[in-house]
Amino acid sequence: MKHMNKKLQKILEESKKKYEAIEHRTTYTAYDVAATLHLKLNQIAKSLLVKTNKPLIHGAKPYALVVVPADKNVDLKKLAKIMSTKDLRVTKVEIPKENVMKAQFKVKPGSMSAFGSLYKLPVFVDKAIKGQMIFAAGGFEESIKIKAEDFVKIENAKTGNFSIAKKIKKNKKK
Repeated sequence: MKHMNKKLQKILEESKKKYEAIEHRTTYTAYDVAATLHLKLNQIAKSLLVKTNKPLIHGAKPYALVVVPADKNVDLKKLAKIMSTKDLRVTKVEIPKENVMKAQFKVKPGSMSAFGSLYKLPVFVDKAIKGQMIFAAGGFEESIKIKAEDFVKIENAKTGNFSIAKKIKKNKKK
């Protein structure tokens, strides 16, 4: 694949897990990826960078990647509970401003891969992610299709229930 990050390619090949690299037109959102590939939103894994009140890995930055189906949102309170351990209490999780991606991780906003190992970040995967899913590869023109359980194994991700249905705003008729 001409656009794929070389480190990501190495991670995938060394994992010996079956995956498919998918090239597509330039897309900036999970919604665009779904539309471009003619898939349902729940087949697309949306990855979000989150900031925590404390680093989750000793000596690391206080950030993590969370992955949810693209038709869901993240419940930050539930996520904080899942991130907490007996030794570390996470009291606050927030979605940082987009410029953090560029400043802290040297990536363009919206182009961060779901593969947190590329950035030395812990990964949290919502349990609603099941079966074959499309994950961000780290650019705007490629994605990775892989079994959710294989992604979790490759990334040594922690799983939990922290997604919530998206609220659809309805226009009130007068």
